[in-house]
Amino acid sequence: MDLLHISKSLDKIGSGLEKYNYIMDRLYKTNTFEDKEFQRKFNAFYRIRQRSPEFYNCYYGLLEDSKAKKVSFEEVIRYIHERLGRIEPSFSSKLVATIDPEKPVWDSFVLKNLGLKSPYYSDKDRLNKNILLYDRICDWYENYLQTDEAKKAIELFNKRYPDISITNVKKIDLILWQTR
Repeated sequence: MDLLHISKSLDKIGSGLEKYNYIMDRLYKTNTFEDKEFQRKFNAFYRIRQRSPEFYNCYYGLLEDSKAKKVSFEEVIRYIHERLGRIEPSFSSKLVATIDPEKPVWDSFVLKNLGLKSPYYSDKDRLNKNILLYDRICDWYENYLQTDEAKKAIELFNKRYPDISITNVKKIDLILWQTR
């Protein structure tokens, strides 16, 4: 990621920050399983669309139950797989990253920017490979945050949005998300 891409990404982040701050502000003030406005804004921010009522009940029930403790990506992806028979790495990471803002989000744009690819849907070991891939994403963030490039990106973010208080992981997340 070069400074030009970082700068262009920062131009696109503004409206997303407002949505993200709403989610983080409301998370512990509401019952996420019952609060349809929270769910609507969460779905819009994280682009969770066209899912069954069973999915939303499972997902927001798990989010509500998980607020009392930090859940791991593996716990969430396995829970959703057991309950719904689906492997949902992106949505699992979004739940985890909401509970623990020091965790990154799995997103197709993030994967592309990191040079990583999701396991094929037909892969018999897809669930375990997704868990390992998320660990690689977390490792990348941990290493990247130590670099001069990351420090410069965070500095630019802080200059652009001085009144926003979010984790450095989330700042890099948002930059990567907007680098398309």
